[in-house]
Amino acid sequence: MNVSRRKATAAGHVLRNCPPESQEYQDAITVMLQWREQHIVPTQESFRRLLEISKEIPGSVATYRLKRQSSILAKLTRRGNDFELGAIDDIGGCRLIVDDMRQVEEACRRMRDLFPEAKPPKNYIERPESSGYRSYHDVVQMRVGEGKRSLLYRVEIQIRTKLQHYWSTTVEAAGEIYNLDLKTPKPEEDCSEEKERRIRDSLRVASAIFAMKEGTPMPIQFKGTDEAQLAKAVRSSSDFETLLDDLEASDDTVFPVSWADAVRAEGAGLYLLEFSRTEQILNMRAFPADASDALDTAVLAYQNAENAGNNDGSAPFDNVVLVYARNPDQLKLAYPNYSSNVQAFVMQVKNFMQ
Repeated sequence: MNVSRRKATAAGHVLRNCPPESQEYQDAITVMLQWREQHIVPTQESFRRLLEISKEIPGSVATYRLKRQSSILAKLTRRGNDFELGAIDDIGGCRLIVDDMRQVEEACRRMRDLFPEAKPPKNYIERPESSGYRSYHDVVQMRVGEGKRSLLYRVEIQIRTKLQHYWSTTVEAAGEIYNLDLKTPKPEEDCSEEKERRIRDSLRVASAIFAMKEGTPMPIQFKGTDEAQLAKAVRSSSDFETLLDDLEASDDTVFPVSWADAVRAEGAGLYLLEFSRTEQILNMRAFPADASDALDTAVLAYQNAENAGNNDGSAPFDNVVLVYARNPDQLKLAYPNYSSNVQAFVMQVKNFMQ
């Protein structure tokens, strides 16, 4: 039986306030997992529509994912926030990565045609977060079912440029290098370690560099800063140099040659990428775009990969993502170990410093 939004919200309160060993908590986990599963159909339909846009924009890459149990729990219990399970907008999520701001604008226009029930967008490109995060977020609303049993689900669709994507994935990579949660927004006074403050400052500077390259607003801390001032600040910062050195030193993996050959042979299509950081295992499965049931088959394979975990919600793969791509270079953008994006990030910043 389907879970209502109200019941999901009630379960979220239990997960936030009750001990994990209690039966009430375990029952709430069951409700949460059912609520997550109910997002499969609306997220798949959102992805299908997003693929229409991706196929119209040369060089674009589209991805599909559902937020994992561990990530939902982390969001519900994050200090200083009061998220409700029934109101979380990004349990189902899709992303479109494009070449430049012109293509972002083109994609946004098409979004309005294909998703008439979208909520007001959050434009973090025009109004960057203080952390430096920049992307365009639409929360679309998809109705599933009929009559009184129908439910309106929210699916988050992110649209970002390659530069914005390089920055975001580098934040994740830096978090793993330094064993810090750098994705979660945090006021400077809440950073307990000086190292964390310095890393966050360096990443904000990089965001300002990329915003300047794209001709879009920089994070508010850099308002009024010109290119010469920004370049001088970067060249004179030992913290920034250390970050770049650490990113380069950590980048010891490459996109498998066999994958590149396979993608060239398959051409445009859906690709399921699975990555285990602990075991250093990389899997790729292709689903040809010309098959009538390609999307259904690929989403089912994605779900099977995600459900192959343990009872505690952990999974054999740290990262599972479903991608629409046309060639190896496009697939690298969604590559789960961040290798290619970190390389591109470092190259872009060093070019600016010269």
